[in-house]
Amino acid sequence: MYKKLYTMNFDYKSISYAQKLSDLQNYYQTSVAFSQALGITRMTLIAWNDNPQKIKVKNQDKIDWLWCQSIFLPNMSNLSKVVKGIELGDFLFEPAIMDKTLRQMAAGSLEIETGTQAADFDAIVLNNTVPNNFRATSVAEVQNIYYLTQEIAQNFQVEITLQQIKDWHKVLMRGLIDNAGEFFTKQRVLPNVDTQLTHLDDIVEELESWVKTYAYIQSLSDIAQAHYHFETIHPFSDGNGRIGRLIVLAQCLQIGIKPPTVNNSNKALYYILLEHAKINPTPLAYFFQAC
Repeated sequence: MYKKLYTMNFDYKSISYAQKLSDLQNYYQTSVAFSQALGITRMTLIAWNDNPQKIKVKNQDKIDWLWCQSIFLPNMSNLSKVVKGIELGDFLFEPAIMDKTLRQMAAGSLEIETGTQAADFDAIVLNNTVPNNFRATSVAEVQNIYYLTQEIAQNFQVEITLQQIKDWHKVLMRGLIDNAGEFFTKQRVLPNVDTQLTHLDDIVEELESWVKTYAYIQSLSDIAQAHYHFETIHPFSDGNGRIGRLIVLAQCLQIGIKPPTVNNSNKALYYILLEHAKINPTPLAYFFQAC
């Protein structure tokens, strides 16, 4: 039922919550199992089914996450031929197209982590206007990632070394954290995911291995695998996701592919596919190509 439509269309936000609830109810079969998966009571589930338009945003995110994991992901299992058939080197480096792509990518990457809206992002970088009630740190977050995105795009052929990653992080988190550009010294835990992060004592060695392993990216599957691997190393106290996606930007441009735009409209699927890349990076690679 889902294979033809959903493997080619990542706009899961266009699917109504009434439909998602129906899909998930069929998947879990019983309302008890379904409500437990969502972390809610059966009475709440009944209320959602009666009035799906009244579901709060935080609960919509729960439904999106579960729907992407339970319904979408299983129907992406046969994408190897599609990903292998993607032609490299066909992204046009036309200035207007590039600038819009980079701005959308930077705005989306920040949006999924801080909630900064694209309109506010554009107001700052295009019009030099600070939105009302915007903190100085929020302005710095926008300016830093926009500047670094432009810098990486202009110098995408640079060798991605351990020091280069630290230098990028220093720019990204300048004025935001005290240890910008330095590896974290406390143990990290990612909430709500079953992912083992690299031990603190092994960060440098693991990153050096990462640099050698992915020095010669040749495909989107390589990029997807590298992205998952980097996020499991998680070397910094903050900004790991943003730096990881900026590395994806550089790698995509190196092989001539349009970099993906990850934002609030596809973040649930992105995180599901990122975690799934531990088993199979192909769905994440296809996501990168399609977004």
